[in-house]
Amino acid sequence: MSKRILVAGGSHADIPVILSAKRAGYEVITSGNNPEDFGHPYGDLYISADYSNPEAVLNVAEKFHIDAIVASANDFSALSCAYVAEKLSLPGHDRFETAEVLHHKDRFRALAQRIGLKVPKAIRITKKETTKLRTLPFDYPVMVKPVDLSGGKGMTRVETPSQLANALQKAFSATRKDYIVIEEYIQGSNHGYSTFLVDGKIVFAFMDDEHYFLNPFLVSGASTSLKYSKTISQKINRQLETLAQELQLANGLLHVQFILQDEDPFLIEICRRTPGDLYVKLVEYATGFPMAEALIDFVSGNIPNDFSITDMHWVTRHCVMAKKNGKICGLSHGSFENKIIDKMVFFKQGDEIRNYLTYKAEIDHILFENKKELKDFQEKLTSEIRIRLCE
Repeated sequence: MSKRILVAGGSHADIPVILSAKRAGYEVITSGNNPEDFGHPYGDLYISADYSNPEAVLNVAEKFHIDAIVASANDFSALSCAYVAEKLSLPGHDRFETAEVLHHKDRFRALAQRIGLKVPKAIRITKKETTKLRTLPFDYPVMVKPVDLSGGKGMTRVETPSQLANALQKAFSATRKDYIVIEEYIQGSNHGYSTFLVDGKIVFAFMDDEHYFLNPFLVSGASTSLKYSKTISQKINRQLETLAQELQLANGLLHVQFILQDEDPFLIEICRRTPGDLYVKLVEYATGFPMAEALIDFVSGNIPNDFSITDMHWVTRHCVMAKKNGKICGLSHGSFENKIIDKMVFFKQGDEIRNYLTYKAEIDHILFENKKELKDFQEKLTSEIRIRLCE
């Protein structure tokens, strides 16, 4: 009987992980509420189950006697996987209580401040408390966020006290909780940092520069970092290793988003699952390190033998988005056509874009010859690789 692994999801972002699991000899079961997700055909069996519901995922895991479980590119999935792994004694995941601390913004902020990590000042506020809110313990502008969502959902930057009420309403409308967070706004450049932990120590790390299009809270691209330095990396590693010690984190993937301000990294978001939109491929193309394979190793209870970066390449992962709603007539790549090394296409000619702030027609991975070429071409991406709307 073959080994079975449950992927708590099955979107396009999960395809590299699904394929790595199959190469490792697993029978792959995918899940989620959407049978049309791109990743399901790459697995062996799709079971409809809400991966944001830990009990629903546990039911699937028990029914099919799985040997391992891996999260999709979603925080709810990571939480459900931790829950199932704890119930069934599966490797590669934290205790469910620990996973909640990491993936809920209010709890992570509170812990981070207690153990001395560099994070924005923040307060948690309930619906009832909003009526009594008069002042904040930090200056405007501030960020208002749901505690349990990613991708900028329900988030608002608030410039003045008069804008706060609407921002609070938006956050409460989006969250599944009855509380949200308000935190100080940190000015700086946005970055991601993907690591693997072994016995509480960082054994692999990759830093990216994040790119945004028209939606200021939705990452539309990322590239090999032009701002990376050993000093920055060491500062983040120290913080993450302190966190790992405090929470006794399991071996495996740990990803953070941070804002760099004058060489100081402020940790903004943290998770124990892959980022979305084929980020795994960005890491693999940029470093040569098989990130998806390593992830499968860890949830199988194994530790890879080699975490070395064979060579650093200058790569951008670019999500192609539109400037407005409309019907798609085509897509142009301009001078980037010959630099694209990997392309995943979602659109068909004639498709209607109804929310241009979140819609993605295609994901391109683009390889540049050197650091200077990446820097020079980065500004041209959104003007040359563009969706052509029908007039």
